[in-house]
Amino acid sequence: MPHSQPRVLVVDDDPGVLKSLELLLGDDCDVVVCDSPRDALEVATTSPFDVIVTDYRMPHMTGAEFAHALATRLSPTPYCLLLTGTPNEVKPHMPGATELVMVLAKPFDPDRLLRMVLQVGRLGMNRRAAVPAA
Repeated sequence: MPHSQPRVLVVDDDPGVLKSLELLLGDDCDVVVCDSPRDALEVATTSPFDVIVTDYRMPHMTGAEFAHALATRLSPTPYCLLLTGTPNEVKPHMPGATELVMVLAKPFDPDRLLRMVLQVGRLGMNRRAAVPAA
């Protein structure tokens, strides 16, 4: 059964950020949260998502590395939004950069993030609907 809201996976090692993003996106999106990129990879490979919202700096794997890992495992690859307090560290040539839709610097405007997720989420829903079920 198709979803009427974008499916969003939020990945951040900070529990406070996870809860805030879940509350921000929860009314308009079907949100799943993970506190590690390793767990998120497992979740993302077992259930389809339209948008991934991920932190850049996390233990064991950056958000860009996570996006790259998703791209090697999933088709279609969900759109990714990378949240970072250090935007200068995110370079166009790094693994995962080509899979990112947007890099959003922290602190960010919550309304702007919600608008971005909803816009990209609609694109993801349309793209996922166009792919025949396996």
